[in-house]
Amino acid sequence: MTDPKVNPEEQQKELAITKVTKFLDSDIVKARFSEVVGDRNTGSYISSVMITVKDSPALLACAPASIYTSALRAATLRLSVDPALGQAYLVPFKGHATLVVGYKGLYDMAVRTGKYRYINVGPIYDGQIVEENQITGFHSISGTRKSGPAGDKVIGWI
Repeated sequence: MTDPKVNPEEQQKELAITKVTKFLDSDIVKARFSEVVGDRNTGSYISSVMITVKDSPALLACAPASIYTSALRAATLRLSVDPALGQAYLVPFKGHATLVVGYKGLYDMAVRTGKYRYINVGPIYDGQIVEENQITGFHSISGTRKSGPAGDKVIGWI
């Protein structure tokens, strides 16, 4: 029996949260995350996934198995799905959660390789031109920003 004072949308949300929570709280899921992130980090990683899912009605509508798979893929890459960190995002797409790696995640993965001498990110403004040295791979920016309001227009990133 349902309480007539309770909003049906809230009931649906609570059912979805319970469904995802039960799935992620299973021993099999915990064991798999433990293999990837280690025993000490398993609980906190699964909690961050749950916080992310609870904050998104669209993710709550996704299949719990797809949330698990995408979160496990992020854990394998050693990236957090916490939106506040911007490393990776669980994005709902046609009823399934999909992992999208953010630029901060790409940066972190690149730094971890130890293969890069320089890693930098910056805007390119209207009037500036990016040139690449084809031998070294280094980029340089030439030209000047246009004056006035047009000079504040970002046309790309490097």
